[in-house]
Amino acid sequence: MALPYLLVWYFTAFAIPLQSQSYNARLLFGTYYYQGDLTPRTTGMSFGPGNFCWGISTGINITDWMSINGRFMSGKLDGNDAYSPDQNRKSRNLSFVSPIYEYGIYTDVLLNKLWKGLDKYKLKLFVTAGLNLIHFNPSAQYKGTWVHLQPLGTEGQTLAGSGKQKYSLYNISRPLGLIIEFDFFKRISLGIEVSPRKTWTDYLDDVSGTYADYDAMVASGNVLGAQLSNRMGEYLNSEPIKVPAGTARGKADKNDWYTFFGMYFKYKFGKIRNEPEPLEIREKQ
Repeated sequence: MALPYLLVWYFTAFAIPLQSQSYNARLLFGTYYYQGDLTPRTTGMSFGPGNFCWGISTGINITDWMSINGRFMSGKLDGNDAYSPDQNRKSRNLSFVSPIYEYGIYTDVLLNKLWKGLDKYKLKLFVTAGLNLIHFNPSAQYKGTWVHLQPLGTEGQTLAGSGKQKYSLYNISRPLGLIIEFDFFKRISLGIEVSPRKTWTDYLDDVSGTYADYDAMVASGNVLGAQLSNRMGEYLNSEPIKVPAGTARGKADKNDWYTFFGMYFKYKFGKIRNEPEPLEIREKQ
């Protein structure tokens, strides 16, 4: 799945611009914010801690109001029940940290064409939208060691007859956001971007559905999976707390989101559209 997408991304981001007279490159940096089952509150606008992210982008300017860009970004997401003000969430005692890598195709559309009043403030307003292939790998700390969660099947994915499959560590995210851009010089600009990303997985945090049968996981030899599936006992400083199989562990009806809030420096190569011709050329004409 990843290879064809990467080839498309590479061709769009690098091969096309080399043949164009107008293209750009960007250096991005900012913060990722996770939204899912392990945020402090249950509302949709609750966010996990911010984590640094960075990226690079290059693309072609199709017109003076639209560009197509290939982008790579790298960062981290995390969530922890310890941040919740709700005692039931705290006692659930689940947490995760995951790196996240994006390989994406983006389109930026300039709204100044529709909203001419923005020009007098010398700023540009864009809508940015795209599609990313993402790679993630949630982990949790247990007895001082970081443990990858997906291989353990913490919701019973490794149990025979459970009907559950291990989730993929690759997925798709759809960014949709706004950019405000200022020109420092003729070819150098500063952009500020806010772009939430919808995903098609509920397992960025390894939490989605229900608790598995603790004893069945232990009997199958997956002791570590059982211990990391239900961590209430650690919070209460007691023996493992066993809940009936099928008890809600997360909200399976809502996929995870994350949001990029950051900025970029952009350099414009080649001929800039609507750029006046040099004086000597106009005199010859």
